[in-house]
Amino acid sequence: MKRLSLGLRDKDGALSVAKILVIVLLVLLMIVPLQMIRALVEERNERRLEAEQEIIWSWGGEQTVGGPVVVVPYMATRKDAEGKTERFVERAYFLPQTLEIRGEALPEERSRGIYEVTLYTSAFAVTGTFRTPDFSEWRVAESDILWEDAALVVELPDMRGLQEKVSLRWDGREIPFAADRGELGVYPGEIRAPLEVGILRAGATHGFALDLHIQGGRSLGFLPLGEETTVRLSSPWPSPSFGGAFLPAERTVGPEGFEAEWYVLSLGRGYPQSWRQGEIDPYTVAGSRFGVDLMTPVDTYMKTLRSVKYGMLFVLLPFLTFFLFEVFSGKRIHPFQYLLVGLAVSLFYLLLLSVSEHLRFGIAYLLASSGLTALITFYSGAVLLSWRRGLVMAPVLGAAYLFLYAALHSEDYALLIGSLGLAVILAGVMILTRKVNWYAPRTRREDGATSG
Repeated sequence: MKRLSLGLRDKDGALSVAKILVIVLLVLLMIVPLQMIRALVEERNERRLEAEQEIIWSWGGEQTVGGPVVVVPYMATRKDAEGKTERFVERAYFLPQTLEIRGEALPEERSRGIYEVTLYTSAFAVTGTFRTPDFSEWRVAESDILWEDAALVVELPDMRGLQEKVSLRWDGREIPFAADRGELGVYPGEIRAPLEVGILRAGATHGFALDLHIQGGRSLGFLPLGEETTVRLSSPWPSPSFGGAFLPAERTVGPEGFEAEWYVLSLGRGYPQSWRQGEIDPYTVAGSRFGVDLMTPVDTYMKTLRSVKYGMLFVLLPFLTFFLFEVFSGKRIHPFQYLLVGLAVSLFYLLLLSVSEHLRFGIAYLLASSGLTALITFYSGAVLLSWRRGLVMAPVLGAAYLFLYAALHSEDYALLIGSLGLAVILAGVMILTRKVNWYAPRTRREDGATSG
């Protein structure tokens, strides 16, 4: 079987080795612009996050409904360094027997410059029951309990999110809330409703209800403080991300929005229904948070960053195509021409980043990929002195950009798609070069024709 020989070298194959080393050096050199573009993508993403955080902070922050909790102070005793007994005020916390939260979150988009963020306004009906606080397990005398200073509190990460006055309905009585610092220490602020001696101790079980109107941004959460906690939430936002310590027991997500229901028992929560001050770490309570993020369906910066990770592959493909043309046609291509093509490939990611900040990612990807494919194809035709040979670049780059787009939209299968793509490229190169004699000089037909 006749084998082709390599026509890229002078005596003893010196030029062939040198050319391959130059191409390898150029491929490695392309790491510099790709890393610069990657750093730029990360910088723009950080700037976007800062802008979003400023908008969310001004609107009311990421909210979590932390309550209600009944707080009852009492007198405790301890001995000081001199052995004298001293009395001080300590607090006990009691969680509801049942807690049910029903509500709706209405999203709206706000922008600052080119950056957009999803905010929401929400309305909740909070209902449930409390048992009368029991101090018997701590052996606290009845006379030491300060019933007159008891209160029901609801903590919030950001008090500015409250949009309307809140009143507590306790056993049919209406008690207004007032703002205060966070009693439990889970969140910095709270609303507090005082519970008089008579209404707190009248009967074994007490019913409560309150309405919360909260605004915030990005995420909305709840603490499962009830012995049985039920949360029902609906919203017209079509792309929720449920997370936290508990996932919804039931959920429905569609183009018109979502509905979700959580049901949490105290057995899976990690802290009891009552404790004294200092016995439970506030971070333990905060760790039981669950809820939903009103996430943006397409994060252009993350997709652009992921695409840059495939940058070396896209530099290698046109370089490899040029090299194969040199092998099979004998046409010499200058390293500077390789360099220009490599820079054009790197420019794709910069165009994708800048255009996707103003247009949808899919449109930006189409414009950037088609523009760079046309440019490289045009330049290849001029370099190779044949438009037919130059047009080979169009399907090569077109298939590569389609492969990349599929990988970006299939995050779970990105590794599989990437490995299969590399296997196909390597197999193609091996098949095309299987008959190349890399040691013997090529006898060119045109030289034979001239001598004849």
